Amino acid sequence: MPITLNAPLAWKQADADQTRLLQALQGNILKGHGRPYAAHIFFKLDPAKLALSRRALRELANYHLTNAHQQLLGTQRFQDTGKSAGGFVHLALSFKGYQALGAAANAPVDADFQGGMKAPGSVAALADPPVNTWEPAFQQDLHGVVLVAHDSAGDTAALTASVHELLSDAGATVVHVQRGAALRNAAGEGIENFGYVDGRSQPLLLKEDIQKEAELAGMVRWDPNFPLDTALVKDPGAPVGDAVSHGSFFVFRKLEQDVRGFKLREHQVADVLGLTGEARELAGALLVGRFEDGTPVTLSDTARGKEPPNDFNYAGDAGKRCPFHGHIRKSNPRGSGGAEPEAQERMHLMVRRGIPYEDVKRNVHPDELPESATLAEFNAKVAPLLPTGGVGLLFMAYNNRIGQQFKFTQQVWVNFPGFPVAPPGPHGIDPVIGQGPNVPGQQKMLKVWDDSASPVVANAGMAGFVKMRGGEYFFSPSLTFLRGL
Repeated sequence: MPITLNAPLAWKQADADQTRLLQALQGNILKGHGRPYAAHIFFKLDPAKLALSRRALRELANYHLTNAHQQLLGTQRFQDTGKSAGGFVHLALSFKGYQALGAAANAPVDADFQGGMKAPGSVAALADPPVNTWEPAFQQDLHGVVLVAHDSAGDTAALTASVHELLSDAGATVVHVQRGAALRNAAGEGIENFGYVDGRSQPLLLKEDIQKEAELAGMVRWDPNFPLDTALVKDPGAPVGDAVSHGSFFVFRKLEQDVRGFKLREHQVADVLGLTGEARELAGALLVGRFEDGTPVTLSDTARGKEPPNDFNYAGDAGKRCPFHGHIRKSNPRGSGGAEPEAQERMHLMVRRGIPYEDVKRNVHPDELPESATLAEFNAKVAPLLPTGGVGLLFMAYNNRIGQQFKFTQQVWVNFPGFPVAPPGPHGIDPVIGQGPNVPGQQKMLKVWDDSASPVVANAGMAGFVKMRGGEYFFSPSLTFLRGL
């Protein structure tokens, strides 16, 4: 059967060619690796040591990198028996990395990838901070990144040390090692440093995951069924006639979070809305689009405390429940954006694989913070415990085309005050990850949830609590290409 990328894949019923595709594809693309600890090893190759560089990447591909089939089998074994799937390793190269390997002709053709995230055009388009303000490691030319993950911090450190030694022996320079670790709430859901369930709404590329979603959450209002080519790209470095070897464009961005400032603003918005007691949680839900437990604000004005629903859209919600500038509405309008048909809108979504980081250890886990029923109580009891920096999210995403997916989402949806295209506008930038000018008064919400007769209030200045600290565009090549270097 010919390989087709215009549909999801049923990996448990994969034929011979589909299995070969999975075995040539690196893990983490079709499904997250699932380990709670990770290290991201950014490196530079020495072009004068070409043979050593190529040999090191061949060794990584042959003995260390985890292919998609291995990953899925390991995950299934863990679910069935509780036995650990062990360590996980993934490699991605920048365009400069391909050049350092003498393999620029084998690099995928993509203007954003070849220009890099530090290109002036990219910085301007995304309203990123000036490159000279990024963390020093990310101001340099990065040739690649190895993602290492395991079940414990100690196991991750040991695996990281092995990869570090392999790269160093090949004459490569390890520029930076960025560690990340999962945060979970009391229900076991993954959260980010503001305390909100994260990564819930994802394009699903495997039929087994789609079936599970249908059984657990339903798929009446929102279809998470996406084709393989949402993320997969034919690897131009594979031999001529090879139909099974694919890769994916990998976007990495380090996003620092001012947790104290964000949670303070939530309380200020709650005061403006006149919310008291437990109802104050609604203020944050209106900004994010979900309550901390994942309940979408378009479905409820209270947190439900159950499996975070994903079977919803914004049909009939003209900003009465979820404001147009709500984070999850800006970054996935679910057919309500107004600028394109839903089928085209879906083509901008990407497969996200983020993990929180703590360069500075948090004083208190987000789930263990004291309760605060007023702004004064928050300032006295909670604010001193919250970080203003040094923690955040390592945003990672796999794309078929950077410009159509990641870049479009950030520039045309998240940063653009006029999106969604719905009167009366404009609606302001995304209050969580929006970058660029934030015009006071544009971010509006009703004072009373779901009451069209309610006065409209503005949460002026709700932006700037997430800062981009550096990143790069990479490509995660096929194991076929790496083994052939």
